[in-house]
Amino acid sequence: MDTINQNKSSDLLSDLHETANLEHASKGQRFANLLIDAIIVGVAQNILAAVLTLGMMESVILSLVINLAYYTVMEGYAGGRTVGKMVTGTHVVSTNGVPLTTGRIMLRTVCRWVPFEPFSMLFGDAPWHDTWTDTAVVKGK
Repeated sequence: MDTINQNKSSDLLSDLHETANLEHASKGQRFANLLIDAIIVGVAQNILAAVLTLGMMESVILSLVINLAYYTVMEGYAGGRTVGKMVTGTHVVSTNGVPLTTGRIMLRTVCRWVPFEPFSMLFGDAPWHDTWTDTAVVKGK
């Protein structure tokens, strides 16, 4: 009986160590993710704006909706991966080991809309949208 309890404890601890030992994606991988995903979102926005013959304000709103939908669907239902992350072999995880929720993914996306947020990676270890939502982009999967 003690052996079974010890095995369960060591299994739980090994899961915690796996989360803590993940290797963060490089800045080059993060930039590639940004570039690939921006191209996909931009193409989708431009096609829809042209088909729907939208004005400037409607195009901006459409862009935000597409951006939110893209990241929410991809990171929420593709294991924390967007197309860019699939290409670079990375995925997003929470830093505290809690599974990502749709709300956290949506908040992470909205944080990307803060002016100059894309430049936050240049001045620290992680961009603001990761820091503010306790998430990280890591290698693997």
